[in-house]
Amino acid sequence: MRFKNLLSIIVTASFLWSCNNKTKNENIDNFDVSTILKNIGNNIIAPQYSELKNSVTVMKNDFNQFTLSPNATKLTELQNSFKTAYSDWQSCSFVNFGNTNISTLRNVFNTYPTDTGNVNSAFTVTNLNLESATYADAIGFPALDYILFQGTESEIITRLSGDANNFVKNNIDLMATKSSAAFDFWNTSNDDYSTSFKTDNKKANGSGFSDFVNGYIQDVEILKNGQLAYPAGIIGGIKARPNQSEALYSNYSLELFKAHLTNLENTYKGIDQLGTDGIGFDDYLKELGTKRDGLDLNELILGVFASLQTKCDLLSGSMNDAIKNQTSTTDEIYVKIKELVAYLKVDMTNAVGVQITYIDNDGD
Repeated sequence: MRFKNLLSIIVTASFLWSCNNKTKNENIDNFDVSTILKNIGNNIIAPQYSELKNSVTVMKNDFNQFTLSPNATKLTELQNSFKTAYSDWQSCSFVNFGNTNISTLRNVFNTYPTDTGNVNSAFTVTNLNLESATYADAIGFPALDYILFQGTESEIITRLSGDANNFVKNNIDLMATKSSAAFDFWNTSNDDYSTSFKTDNKKANGSGFSDFVNGYIQDVEILKNGQLAYPAGIIGGIKARPNQSEALYSNYSLELFKAHLTNLENTYKGIDQLGTDGIGFDDYLKELGTKRDGLDLNELILGVFASLQTKCDLLSGSMNDAIKNQTSTTDEIYVKIKELVAYLKVDMTNAVGVQITYIDNDGD
């Protein structure tokens, strides 16, 4: 999502928290951060990009099958593979570092809300270049969400097998190319960055660990703002804006929110897709014995994650449904994520000696 006028809010919130911050490491920092990066690179990032590449390929194949035989069954299969790929994307969204393709992947895959007028106008374009700035807000999952779910089943089939077909083909082809390139970068490339990332023990700006910390915390802010605060109207103190929601037409936003939250928690702990618990931020903070006002910082962070999971399990329907019908719970979730951001962005970065270098929260 593209956010406006958010920088001052983020800076002010961080400043107020840091003014009251009393974080202290009990032990000397002799931790080798390359142990975290090796686990993150080999067991989390690489397999997640593999899953994204595969699920986008399945979506592409299902689209081709629908094109050959447009019917309700083929449409349902395509819609389901779209949801799987969209969910897989949530696991990769924190990786906004490495090379240009990866740092801009969020813009290609998940800029929302999509401009439906721009999407519709692209249907009649012959030489379609979806990487041009013209279509910055009319591509990726949000555009597919609109085309595959807006209207009745018969209207969707007619649109998808007719005017929208070439646009969808180009859009999915672009996503397949980009996800394949991201997979290659982390799995088969000899690129200096992807190799050195997993052996880098430095923490200065531009190091692998600094990139990871910044990408991870920025992604937590996206969970807070893009997926909740903006559609809920929490930021700016105005009424809810349901048209700002992720997966607006498929009503799949709550599932995506939960998938994103779970991946953020697992990444913090260094847990891979198979449930194997590797080296993560939690191990670093435990070795440092970091305290926040006399309380164990790692336990505080884990407690927030546990509370968020419990509260999210209470929600039902889409995120917009939850915002409308379970306002007290979604407000509590926002407060807890805001607390999580502060623990990570101020206390954890202070403890591990990494500087926050991103200045805004555009994306996702």
